[in-house]
Amino acid sequence: MLQAIRNRASSIFVKILFGILVISFAIWGIGDIFRNRGVDTTVASVGDRKIDVQTLNRAVQEDAERWRQALPGTALDNEQLKQLGIVDAALQRLIDGELTELEIQRLGLAVSDDALDSMVRANKAFQNAQGQFDPALYRQFIEAQHMTPQQFRATLRDDIVRQQLEQALVAGVSAPDELVDTLYRSRTEKRTAEALVLPPAAAADPGTPDDGEIKAFYDKHQDDFRVPELRSFRLGVLLLDDVAAEIKVPDDKLRQEYQNRLADFASPEQRHFQQILLPDEAKAKEAAVQLASGKDFAQVAKDVAGADPDTLDLGFFKKADLPPALGDPAFALKAGEVTPPIHDALGWHILRLVEIKPATTEPFDTVKVKLAREIARDQAGDRMAKLYDQVQDALAGGAAFAEVSQRFGLKVTTFDDVDANGRSRDGKPVELPVSGSDILKTAFSTDAGQMSQLNDLGENGYYVLQVDKVTPAAVKPLDQVKAEVTGLWQQEKRDAELATLAKEIADQVKAGRKLSDLAAERKLAAFTTEPMSRAGGDPKVPPTLVAGIFGAKPGAAVFAKGNDGYVVAVVKDVITADPAKDAKGVAQFADQLVVPSLRDDMMQEFDRALRNRYPVSIDRTAVAHAF
Repeated sequence: MLQAIRNRASSIFVKILFGILVISFAIWGIGDIFRNRGVDTTVASVGDRKIDVQTLNRAVQEDAERWRQALPGTALDNEQLKQLGIVDAALQRLIDGELTELEIQRLGLAVSDDALDSMVRANKAFQNAQGQFDPALYRQFIEAQHMTPQQFRATLRDDIVRQQLEQALVAGVSAPDELVDTLYRSRTEKRTAEALVLPPAAAADPGTPDDGEIKAFYDKHQDDFRVPELRSFRLGVLLLDDVAAEIKVPDDKLRQEYQNRLADFASPEQRHFQQILLPDEAKAKEAAVQLASGKDFAQVAKDVAGADPDTLDLGFFKKADLPPALGDPAFALKAGEVTPPIHDALGWHILRLVEIKPATTEPFDTVKVKLAREIARDQAGDRMAKLYDQVQDALAGGAAFAEVSQRFGLKVTTFDDVDANGRSRDGKPVELPVSGSDILKTAFSTDAGQMSQLNDLGENGYYVLQVDKVTPAAVKPLDQVKAEVTGLWQQEKRDAELATLAKEIADQVKAGRKLSDLAAERKLAAFTTEPMSRAGGDPKVPPTLVAGIFGAKPGAAVFAKGNDGYVVAVVKDVITADPAKDAKGVAQFADQLVVPSLRDDMMQEFDRALRNRYPVSIDRTAVAHAF
């Protein structure tokens, strides 16, 4: 075929045809390449740096993913990303990063390799139980971040420089002493009060309302007697575990699966090491010479590296858990032997082999039940997928709920008169299967007499429901709630009388009477509260009254409704803390409550200064086109 094309390519007809094709490509195809050459995808510029649409898109998607993790099931389109401010927030974060990077370059800030290594070794996240740097933990962390060691070190270096710059900016920032002292005294102030409780029995019996009063109260408080919309529905559930429980896996299949997955049940050889970590080659060679002469490993670590014997133990390692530079030499040792000094980015290592745990494999009988459960669930998953399609087909064909449930073995539960919060008519919670909130949403979005679509329960299975009855929200008829209306009317009357009594007592205190005398006249007992802060501290004093106590002067009376009647209180003692006697507490207070806001102000001023030094421009049209 190729030779035939070559033979015909020399003809004048073919040359003309190729000419037409070339012109066509130049106009319609290749021309686009030339016309699009040099298209600028910049959405913002910072000084001489540019932020392109790809970088912005990555930042936006990262933020959107955090939203999705925080709110599972949330799908955000581009318009929503803009409306929620995610696009603008990501762009400003990128701009701030470029501004800081430009300033770091201007100031010539950097972190040396030695300083970086020291910070890595000092990081507790990379230390074992003995507090010693563990290369395996370090490597596992890097792999979990989907980075190479070089990428991690570069990122860490940038972060450290940025932190050092921010720390230099806010170092020494503090609130004025007068402000700290004033706020400290206010926050730590405590008060006691003399108080009395006016119980409901202190009010006269309000009597029984007549029909007119009951009707008027009922009409005014109808929301108190309203019943929410209720729904009755049948729920059919198909669960993965139920399908798996019916599957019996033959023994020969289990044995075959065991052989196929033998590596999953095998534990490779593990070795227990001690380590001396040295800062330079000279120290490493000195330690190696002393060890070769037969000197004790722990003694050499102490003499040469200044290491505590308790920090030498690394524990057990698999070969794959050690860095490549250490793995081969370490696993070539015999018990008691040591490696020669081995160098990597973290220093010079000398390892000593303490103990060897041989490789082991779990026997078949130990993992048989686990294998059977896993295989059954896998097979159940396949069956569920087929059942899903079959149920969907049946629903699409108009099959009734009872027919679908019976044909496909759905477990059916009936729920009568359930509200949208999952409570029955009498207010008790209803037990729903997993994803109860999703089931309720489906029930309350499906019309009466209708069947829902087939919905999933995550990885657990599927459900479908039939709404049999909808009872609209309504106010209970007066004849059904007459006793309840009467009780609430009486309670309101008692509360009103207690409020009047409390005000009378407070007014009498203001006129010079003692609260204890007023209490005795009413055969009540006054009491002194526990010292309270602004957050409270005495269970007999309602929160609404605490606020009044701290807003009143000593000797003044205040009152408020409590859980059981009204409480009247007279401010007795004001206990103020002396900042001079609590230097540590004042310092902590200043740092935790005041300084952060000042630091934020400082960083905002720094950001404005950077934007003046390095002009920032945003192409809003390009951003709009990108999202």
